[in-house]
Amino acid sequence: MLRRLRVSLIGLTLLAALVALPRVARTHEPITTKVMFNKEVIRILERNCLACHAPGKIKADIPLTTYEEARPWAKAIKEEVLEKRMMPFQAVKGYGSFQHDYSLSQRDIELLTSWIEGGAPRGDAKDYPKELIEQRLAGKTWPLGQPDLLLQPDSEAQIAADGDDEERCFVLPTGLKQTRWLSALDFQPGNGNIVYHAAFFLAKEDVVPPNVRLSACAIAGESLGNWVPGQASTRLPAGFGRSLPADAQIVLKIRYHKNGEAAADRSRLALYFAPANTSKAVRDVAIKSPAVTIPANAENYRLQASYTVPQTAQAVALRPRLFPFAKFLEASAHRPDGSVEVLLIAREYRYDWQPAYVFKKPVSLPKGTRIEIVAYLDNSENNPRLPNDVSQELKFDDPLCELSLANAPLTKQVRR
Repeated sequence: MLRRLRVSLIGLTLLAALVALPRVARTHEPITTKVMFNKEVIRILERNCLACHAPGKIKADIPLTTYEEARPWAKAIKEEVLEKRMMPFQAVKGYGSFQHDYSLSQRDIELLTSWIEGGAPRGDAKDYPKELIEQRLAGKTWPLGQPDLLLQPDSEAQIAADGDDEERCFVLPTGLKQTRWLSALDFQPGNGNIVYHAAFFLAKEDVVPPNVRLSACAIAGESLGNWVPGQASTRLPAGFGRSLPADAQIVLKIRYHKNGEAAADRSRLALYFAPANTSKAVRDVAIKSPAVTIPANAENYRLQASYTVPQTAQAVALRPRLFPFAKFLEASAHRPDGSVEVLLIAREYRYDWQPAYVFKKPVSLPKGTRIEIVAYLDNSENNPRLPNDVSQELKFDDPLCELSLANAPLTKQVRR
């Protein structure tokens, strides 16, 4: 299994390395632009950056909520957006059609560049959208509306100041009296400074009482979804749902990133129910290759895995899972009629930000369709994200990808 990683978060909206840059505003630059921070720029930042780069969020060390906070980072912002490192969108355009494109639009890039190159002016104070920013920072609203059911642990998790990233698992009883269909789950961190990632699972039946912490991860069963900071909230298409049995318990698995201060967290999980006549059941399939040993200093180590769809189904979403080693991943559907469709190509894959790619329209997969995953991993000194010694070989036995399928039973992974 992949060893526990000890890595600092690379910025989800700016590289963390930029923290070292001098935070000195140049007050004598001539103003040559009509683009103002308080009018155009703050709205771009609110849409794309403040889920992470704000007080109380995971990248609070690089806040961008006010002119005073953002102005010292102006030149760093320009570099990040022009190199298209931020916002990170690893999917290559033209392969797959997804609900959310996290990358900045060309217009937003042009506005930011004009503001920065034109002297980065503040603008009129009355143009600053104070109420919008306050709502964003409060984090008390749910993008999908009021949840049908809201779950959270009975008590706060106490997280130490220092050490490796830590995973905690909590068992949350739903109290449902009958089977329901889930159209969406959404997650809200109780302490955005330390909550790095969350995943949700159905608990295996009749195993433990509610709110068990230490052994809960071992009883996690079928996957219900994942969350990363800044990830868009989405519902399944009409007629699709995840089955939630009566008296079901949900395992909430949270990864905490320690920041030098002792902290507490009590996060919340929101459930949204689909109509009772939902007819297409969605389940996740983890696609794995056989366990391998990646040689020392291997820069382009190729892995391949496949999964054959046992009955006609529809692909709802894909989530690559290659952590710090991946540099390329391609997922394609090979249908029985001989046709091939590339579902996703991801390059420069970010281990610290792994959202699901949700298709705009579910992709039809006839019975016998083979999902092929090809990935290239980098275990060399050219990969700056590695936590391990590149002079040593590396054991790898993790899934390459999670595939959300409608009307496909959960079966053993097909490996090769």
